[in-house]
Amino acid sequence: MEKKIEFKRKIEKKLYEWNNDPNKVPLIVDGLRQIGKSYIVDKFAHEEYENVIVYDFRHNKSLRKIFDGNLDVDTIIRNSMLYFPNKEFIPYKTILIFEEIGDCPLARTSFKSFALDKRYAVIATGSLLGVLNYRRKQKIDIPTGYETIIQMTSLDFEEFLWANGLDEKNIDILKQYTSQKKEIPQALADYYKEMVKRYVVVGGMPESIKLFLRTNNYIKSREYLEGLIKDYRADFGRFINDKNEEEIDYKLQTTLNKILDSIPSQLSRETDTHKFKYSEIKKGGRASEFEGPFEWLEKVGLVLRCFNLNAIEKPLEANADKNYFKAFITDIGLLMAMYPLSTSQEFLLNELGSRKGAIFENLLATTINKAGLPLYYFSNGTEHLEIDFILEDNEGIVLLEEKSVNGKMSASKNVMGGKTKYKAKICYKIIQENFGQGNFYTSIPQYAISFLLDKIKFDLEKGINFKPLIYPTNL
Repeated sequence: MEKKIEFKRKIEKKLYEWNNDPNKVPLIVDGLRQIGKSYIVDKFAHEEYENVIVYDFRHNKSLRKIFDGNLDVDTIIRNSMLYFPNKEFIPYKTILIFEEIGDCPLARTSFKSFALDKRYAVIATGSLLGVLNYRRKQKIDIPTGYETIIQMTSLDFEEFLWANGLDEKNIDILKQYTSQKKEIPQALADYYKEMVKRYVVVGGMPESIKLFLRTNNYIKSREYLEGLIKDYRADFGRFINDKNEEEIDYKLQTTLNKILDSIPSQLSRETDTHKFKYSEIKKGGRASEFEGPFEWLEKVGLVLRCFNLNAIEKPLEANADKNYFKAFITDIGLLMAMYPLSTSQEFLLNELGSRKGAIFENLLATTINKAGLPLYYFSNGTEHLEIDFILEDNEGIVLLEEKSVNGKMSASKNVMGGKTKYKAKICYKIIQENFGQGNFYTSIPQYAISFLLDKIKFDLEKGINFKPLIYPTNL
């Protein structure tokens, strides 16, 4: 009998935090298709509730009719009982799961009723959430203030380690080394370095990892990822029209495919790597033609954009130039499946040479994104400064340089040495090998950077605790 493979996911903690909030409103788990949203929501629901009712709007279109009339809770539950005659809708003991909420916009509109009523918990999943709710002729109300949205990604590197059976206490050891920026035993370094290589070719999509773990070979994983990319392309340009029917905008679909096809090749450019060029999608291509479709790919969770900064100063978002960016694929395994099979083989055999730079840069971009941090970089032709990624933490600016292939860091050296008008608190050089210390930077291995980024995110969200203020009485 084949062993069942289950994944531990970090998002579970957020689901329990949401459920323990007495003032909770309906929750949407948003993210790219096939990243494990349905699995993790269903697992949580059955652990926490006596009754679980699943509305699959993608595969059972008739369920959309439940929301065609009044959207008060009593009417929705009464209508639902006709479609789920064997289910019990017991108040305060029942959770409703709305699968692919984007396929039934009126179900999302009903969130206000559920939020005010509070008798039934509601969790929705969405993969085309940012684009599918748009109707060209009919306005659908988004229940602002009556829903919570959390983003889910494919498995990050730590979750990949869990899936490979690595014990929590062993990962804690790596976290301790990361916290201390201390060199780890070489045997451990070699182990984690190999794990990074496997993570790159397999990626973080749950089914891809399952196939890898069952076969101990990445070929089946790659075949799955290639098929998944075809499925994504089939969704390109899909929307719900004013008759609550699915349509495909084929012109948009063509444009989306051209953009997606262009990203791997633009990442692999040997020169002029400082921005994504519309002209390489189509001769004479302009932002006016491709900006909208690019946002479409971002909203479905397939593409990341890293924006250039006009200045290395906090707040970074205020200095971001939204017309000047680099583009990445959100899952490193999907990117590898878009390159020829020989690329993965050469990568695993360390025969890829300088072409590894594009892969490792995309890997770092996805790692930053999965930590919940925004993506920025700096490229200034006038001052000849180019820095791969820039973050901000509670104390200042953090420079990140992916130098697993090319070790040159002249721009960061000038910033850290006070030779420019900009200042940064620290510079991290991301490498394949062990921890180390340079004259102006700290070397962090690829296998440890996610833990460092998680700490930055945690500290940012922790905020500052204020002491109670006592009103002066002796005046």
